[in-house]
Amino acid sequence: MTTTIDDILRPLALTVRLLAQCWPQLLLIGCIGMIAHDLLLQGAVAIGLQFPLGGMVVLSLVVLARLSVLVMMFVILRPHMPALAALRQKAAKGASETKREPALAITAAAILPFFAYYAAWGFLGDTVREYSRMALAQADLGKSVDIFAILQSSGVILSIVICWLVRFAAKRLNARASHPYWRLLIVATDATWIFIGLYALGVWKDELIRWLGAGAALQQIGLDLLAPVTSAAAAEFVPVEFRPLPLGEQLQNLFFFALLPIVWLVMAAIINGYELSAPAAATPAALHATSWRKWLKDFAAHFVGGYRSRYAPVWTCLKLTLSAGLATLVTFVIAYQAVSWAGAWIWYGLTRLIGAHDLGTWQVFADTISLFIGSPSELDGGILLDAVRVALLAAVLETAVGGARGASDVRSAVRQR
Repeated sequence: MTTTIDDILRPLALTVRLLAQCWPQLLLIGCIGMIAHDLLLQGAVAIGLQFPLGGMVVLSLVVLARLSVLVMMFVILRPHMPALAALRQKAAKGASETKREPALAITAAAILPFFAYYAAWGFLGDTVREYSRMALAQADLGKSVDIFAILQSSGVILSIVICWLVRFAAKRLNARASHPYWRLLIVATDATWIFIGLYALGVWKDELIRWLGAGAALQQIGLDLLAPVTSAAAAEFVPVEFRPLPLGEQLQNLFFFALLPIVWLVMAAIINGYELSAPAAATPAALHATSWRKWLKDFAAHFVGGYRSRYAPVWTCLKLTLSAGLATLVTFVIAYQAVSWAGAWIWYGLTRLIGAHDLGTWQVFADTISLFIGSPSELDGGILLDAVRVALLAAVLETAVGGARGASDVRSAVRQR
């Protein structure tokens, strides 16, 4: 019983300690991220009205800026996470690039999973809609706006090929003369082609669903499937609020309630576990071949090899994190969701405290409150709540790694006896 209580209280106490030690830096990074988001979004609109591909490139940097803010927050908290520091010291010392630019290397490792999460939870669509609204607001009256002209099949493929060619050239130049600017360009091109590809896949998926839904056969199948519903409509009516939720729906709601915090915990493990691996094996020297097959093999190795060595390190920290005790994981899920719940109640309390005002005055109040706790419709932002969430993620990660190291030390001591 005492162990369970310790598993519950330890990450919460560590969260409070991390916030007490690092809250000025976390809030400063959050403010910088907000400013960068607004400036990049305005720049994307200005460029996209003239050059659609350029607008999408800058728009991908909006998402990349959010990831960079998350990475920098974890970098700030690193000195106060001794268990992770001890685990990192056991790792190999060969990754010179990570030593020089740890934030760039970690950001590069987290790009693909972060963009996948960003698209899966609908944030990618929210960013694109905000981009569209700003473009329509800035367009001349009566003028057509086509900021997504590259979304035809040929345009998307051409855009991704251009990004890969730029990335290929940047990797070659970085190999000759290592420089942070080349590595930053590699990260930016990764973000661009992933962003454009994910958005295009979303658009094509919607078009496919609309095309399938327009078929007469599927309409007939839909009518057949609805036959039990029409027959049940004549049964005794029970108001929705008095109908108990089926067990399957309750389990589904519970699953999605816990899924988002666990996804963020996995993301934190990816960010903090990047440096825990042994150095990647040296790639063989490029073959100066005359045949097109050898040239193609060399060309593919430059693309695939970087991604393979980049994601190999993550498994160590990820395994340690998800092996934390059940009490710790349940506490984390509840605490993570409680942050958004507290933000909603803060919004409610502030609206009651401020009272009724005209629309212009209330807009000023709303913008100020949203800066700290996010908008009332989407309580997933705000520099204050984001700082609390990142501190909670770091605390759970530190607790999990510390517990795993303690158990490993105990097993080693038992073997020595």
